[in-house]
Amino acid sequence: MSRRAPRGILLDLDGTIADSIDFFYRLACEMVAAANCAAPERAAVLDAIANGIVPHERFLPADLPDRDAFLARLYQEQGPIWIERYGAETEPLAGALDSVRALHERGLRLALVTSSMGSLPFLDRWGVRALFRAVVSREDVRRIKPDPESLWLALQRIELAPAEVLNVGDTPLDVRAGIAAGIETIGVLTGAGTESQLRAAGAVEVLPSLAALADFLDRSFSDNGSEPCATRPSEPRSTKS
Repeated sequence: MSRRAPRGILLDLDGTIADSIDFFYRLACEMVAAANCAAPERAAVLDAIANGIVPHERFLPADLPDRDAFLARLYQEQGPIWIERYGAETEPLAGALDSVRALHERGLRLALVTSSMGSLPFLDRWGVRALFRAVVSREDVRRIKPDPESLWLALQRIELAPAEVLNVGDTPLDVRAGIAAGIETIGVLTGAGTESQLRAAGAVEVLPSLAALADFLDRSFSDNGSEPCATRPSEPRSTKS
């Protein structure tokens, strides 16, 4: 890992800041129940999330009658409800908001980079939206993680280069996206990914939670100050057509 102190942090949302993994497990159970199939085990759903596999690809039988029509109808009828429930029910992981505030107080430029949909109203409920210079969600890009498009867009919005930031997330998808974007990535164990999965994907360090990041920065870098950056990065390319 570079010894140069980062000037910004790109943060994943689900499983890193938001305590939403069980919510997605419940949605997977609801989906398979609607098809009269047995509920999947939680560990299997977490493994699917960690590897970017949507529930129906792993847990619905390939020979389910009228499978495509069933899925289209389910997403049409339940999709908006799922997004509304996600916004209303999601709460922060223990200590995560204090960690975000502490990172902001250090003068670090923060960006939230998520593959989730919707307006993320809980950021306002938690009082942290203003701490992020950029919030990049699924609607902002054509390709989600592990494609680096969302991270490049976040870098453009906070006006920093890949070498000036760290990326933090809970899944191998986050790590692979960071590597593809040229950003050193830290894994956290509060979401779907396991330590072995995160290290195998290339995480430079794996921490128990986001709360451990400040101590990691103090141990790893001699200068944790952050100075304003007036120039835009040259590495990321435009992601809008």
